[in-house]
Amino acid sequence: MHRWITRLALILVALSTLALATAQSFPSRNVNMMVPFNPGGGTDVLARIIQRELESIWGVSVVITNQAGAAGLVGTLSYLREQTDGHDILMASTGAILALASDTGGDGVFDIRSRLQPITQVSQPPYLVTVHPRLGITTMEELLAYAINNPGLLFYGSSGIGSASHLTGVLFEQLTGASMTHVPYTGMGAAGPALLSGEIDLLFAPAPTVQAYFDDGSLIPLAVTTPAPTSLFPNLPTVAETVPGFGIAGWFGLFGHPSIPAERIAQLNEAVVRAMANPAVIAAMANQGSSPVPMTPDEYTEFVNRDVSMWQELEAVAGD
Repeated sequence: MHRWITRLALILVALSTLALATAQSFPSRNVNMMVPFNPGGGTDVLARIIQRELESIWGVSVVITNQAGAAGLVGTLSYLREQTDGHDILMASTGAILALASDTGGDGVFDIRSRLQPITQVSQPPYLVTVHPRLGITTMEELLAYAINNPGLLFYGSSGIGSASHLTGVLFEQLTGASMTHVPYTGMGAAGPALLSGEIDLLFAPAPTVQAYFDDGSLIPLAVTTPAPTSLFPNLPTVAETVPGFGIAGWFGLFGHPSIPAERIAQLNEAVVRAMANPAVIAAMANQGSSPVPMTPDEYTEFVNRDVSMWQELEAVAGD
């Protein structure tokens, strides 16, 4: 009996050691990160900032795959088609999750964990009201006057129908009575260049999409869409100063497939939060008009569900 107890103890120690080694060995191969938008958009830019630091932490390559379409839905659904143990993750935005919520169908309350496992929020940069310089507009007051006096002649772009950038424009119209023409693209990676070329007049865009073009005057920032001023853009007013009641913020974050074990989600969260604490990552995000906003998986779940509900209410207004 003593020998069996000893053997059982040894087996338990071995299993415990194996489980620990398995946990510590993640990742055991390259990690794939799906970005459901074109290169150059806000989601892609932030993904590449995180990518470099995660490669340093994990000692493996983090391979980014861009698959745009339907405001982020095409790449998100592509990610969901294959189960994974955590070596495949999704970098998504407000718009992509809104598109996923719309695709879910039904009249029930959307729960992100019915489709994806939140890992952590990465950033919540302000959206910037940005115009092409050929308009000759430099303030929100001028933009509002132009939009009201020229119904349908102000063309604003977005990353797709039902995306956050689209619905921000809808909110602007609702609160001001202005009438603009919406031009949807496959992502901010396409909408940004369209504004830069003058194909469209206006974008409600996450800062990483447009900030690089401010210093040389290629694009003109007018205001931030957040309810309160932000230290990231201290010289810009809020839209709410011109349009009372206006307040919008987008966000970006990492998600995992439903097949990923909870303990692996926790590991992914720990690695990404650690990456975002690196001063080089903080500086790189600041250069893009953004900053890290780490959360636990539970905190991010609560945040996403609450925020999606708010956007869906606005989407319902847009559909009326």
